[in-house]
Amino acid sequence: MVSSFLSSTAITSTTTSTTTPTPAKPVSGRPANLLDHHRLVTITGGAMWDAAEAFVHDTYVELGYTRPSARRQVEELAPYGSASIFHAVVDDDERIVGTVRSIYGTYDDLPVGKFHHLDDAGPDPLCELSSLVVSPTMRSTGVIEHLYRVGWLEAYRMDCVALVAIIDDWLLDVFKDNYRLPFLQIGEGHEYMGGVPVPAVLPLDGHYEDCIAQNPKFAGWMLEIVSSEELERWGIRPPAEDTRPVVAPTFATVR
Repeated sequence: MVSSFLSSTAITSTTTSTTTPTPAKPVSGRPANLLDHHRLVTITGGAMWDAAEAFVHDTYVELGYTRPSARRQVEELAPYGSASIFHAVVDDDERIVGTVRSIYGTYDDLPVGKFHHLDDAGPDPLCELSSLVVSPTMRSTGVIEHLYRVGWLEAYRMDCVALVAIIDDWLLDVFKDNYRLPFLQIGEGHEYMGGVPVPAVLPLDGHYEDCIAQNPKFAGWMLEIVSSEELERWGIRPPAEDTRPVVAPTFATVR
């Protein structure tokens, strides 16, 4: 909330009051490419799934987000396994350095359903982005952006109407202010898994005009993995300097 006031001595018939606008925060620009020995995979089961679960569990335990589990799973998220897929960045030795989990369903059936939402949460179906975890040695290397991007794209391809997330308010501000993504807070925060996050939504209705206009290098990068047919179907106009490749890249699936 922004508040303002006028002092009783600040206004006369011959003077005016001016305020200095708050300068806009710098935009993110184009994220870094993945390192040469890193690649994106989509995980739907098997040993790599167990590795992704353990990667998130160990990080969450270290951060105090969850209690240790003998199964090396985040027990709060275990009930959503059948409705989830993992996206991960792995190195040449198949070691995971970052993950994001996509959970599909209705608002009330997702983890975010533990937060009361306002009427603008959007209709179903939804995709909740969860378990966005990056190895401490891999921060600021573009891993988190590449994970977010593939989660965003797959939600579109699964015909979801919006992305939702349980997110720290400072990170929500980063997505809105630095990336210029049209995230909206849709409810009050409360204690959950070691913090006081808030529920947020990113509509998937093609309304990315501000991001494209204000952060065109990031928007162009986001859309590089989207085919021309998909852009037309989803009603998204790329930036004027369209840098998308002729053939959009694909992601290996690990079962």
